[in-house]
Amino acid sequence: MQPGDAASISEQLPRRRRRLGLALVGLGVLALAAQAWLEWLLPYDLAALEALRRLSGLPTLTPAQLVWAWALLCALLLWGLARARAASLLETQGLAVLCGLALGSAHGTAGGPAASSAVLLLVGVASLGWQALREGGLTLLAATAVAVAAWDAALSNFPTLWLAALVLGLMFVWIDRMHIRANDRRLFSALAERDALITRLDQRGEQLTALQGARTRLLASISHDLRQPLQAVRLFAEALQARSEPGDTQAEQRRTDLLRQQMRAADDAVAMLDQFSEFSAIEQGALQSHPQWVDVRDVLDGVAASLQATHPREQLSLTVHGARQWLHTDRTQLARLVQNLAGNAVRYSLGARPGERARVVLAVRPHSFGSGERGRAQGLAIDIVDNGRGIPADKLEAIFEPYVQLEAGSAGASRGGRGLGLAIVRGLAAQLGLQLAPVRSRVGHGTRFRVLVPADQRRAEPVQTEADGGPDTVPGEDPARLDGWLLALLDDEAGPRAALQAALEGVGATLVSAATLAQLQAALDAEPRFPDALVFDLDLGAGQPDGLAAVAALREAWELNLPAVIVTGRIAAMGTVPLPPRCTVLAKPVPLVTLVATLRRMAPGEAA
Repeated sequence: MQPGDAASISEQLPRRRRRLGLALVGLGVLALAAQAWLEWLLPYDLAALEALRRLSGLPTLTPAQLVWAWALLCALLLWGLARARAASLLETQGLAVLCGLALGSAHGTAGGPAASSAVLLLVGVASLGWQALREGGLTLLAATAVAVAAWDAALSNFPTLWLAALVLGLMFVWIDRMHIRANDRRLFSALAERDALITRLDQRGEQLTALQGARTRLLASISHDLRQPLQAVRLFAEALQARSEPGDTQAEQRRTDLLRQQMRAADDAVAMLDQFSEFSAIEQGALQSHPQWVDVRDVLDGVAASLQATHPREQLSLTVHGARQWLHTDRTQLARLVQNLAGNAVRYSLGARPGERARVVLAVRPHSFGSGERGRAQGLAIDIVDNGRGIPADKLEAIFEPYVQLEAGSAGASRGGRGLGLAIVRGLAAQLGLQLAPVRSRVGHGTRFRVLVPADQRRAEPVQTEADGGPDTVPGEDPARLDGWLLALLDDEAGPRAALQAALEGVGATLVSAATLAQLQAALDAEPRFPDALVFDLDLGAGQPDGLAAVAALREAWELNLPAVIVTGRIAAMGTVPLPPRCTVLAKPVPLVTLVATLRRMAPGEAA
């Protein structure tokens, strides 16, 4: 027990009051006895003195001798009661009775009824705050009142103190019960609330300390973990520069494999940064959603395509099942949620079964909530199933905590995170009003994650959105290419602009690019037609309008609502920036397959 907590104070306070009250009574007794050295200040009853002389057989007994003997006896008994242990009830009550009887004898030993009344008042005041049974205050007051009334009845011709003793005793008991103890209860209640608050703060402090320790260890490993994939990217690029003989099919295959590994290494580095930024935004409550009608099957197809692009089909089979289902939600955040679950499934399935390729299935289907004919509401269930190594039963809840990461367990597993992916999934599900069903997993067989969509967010019939102008592709057209498209590219940094231009030109698009809005407008004025879509960076440098403002300026100048894709390296901004119609935000570095799919979804049939 701590010396300052409520329980300790509730025990110590009555003891301290008892010692203080008995000290006050002791001083009062000494003050009455000191009257023998001076002229008696209170009226002295000589009849009582004569009666005591006759009873004691001491005709020469003086008032000073009598009062000092009484004072010495009272002082000894008061000292004993002050030192009595509250736990010893018999000792405390016995000493309280003896003290009360001795103090109440003041009528005969200290000068008469005036001294008795003074002693009774003094004991009543001194007993306030420690009248509990185990402290002895009430017993002391009652014994004193009885002794005062008894001595008055024995030595007075007209006894009246019994009524005063009764009234004063009841009055002091009422004051103790209604005021002192009531105030004590309020005090102890406030102290208990304070102690509970301190305990909660201590627990939260311990949690924050543990979390800070985990983050400190995490940050200490960031430098090494990021250098690994970046070093791999550089080495793969240098290997690709090596010359090969014309017609060397093995060298060409080797180049293809190196390119795929380079993409995976870059994805691993980017995934780490994305998770840090996204988890920070969720923790701070800075994430905002911009709901729209979203084709869930389209989201699953995009996630599957981006993951399959970095893994050969001999190692990974990624399939999507389910019809088109429409959901009113934030498309970017839903895609991120599915991406984290699917990426996690891929990571822990690769190499889990030697000689067998990893299999991951993404599926969407109707799901019934409630029971009974009238209580069944048709929502959606989004399933991510893998044939990986499974999750132990005792880890099924812990995996959603931040910085918790299961061992990869195989050389083929990609790292790509620091134990934040599923914590982000939980935060995004809460943000979007979705529900995570209990994880089902068998060690050695695989795992199923399920996201439940409430019925009020689902629409069974297809929805024609602003981004939906028809089918995704023209019959006979390659959905991975942008042949015939004219794109306007705006980015103030030359390196990223050149890389994105080369990538888009590699899939058949024609690019008009510039570093500023004025340069882009001048270049587009020389074109015979308007661009099919805009691809703008969000941050365009100091003193320049941002990408959204540039989109608005071009749309206003041309009086044409062109589709626009905003790319940004500020992940937190993706959930907070308000977007105009026919505009979406993608995080840097955006996979080319994702960018192409997004452009096709936003502006199908617009290409010349």
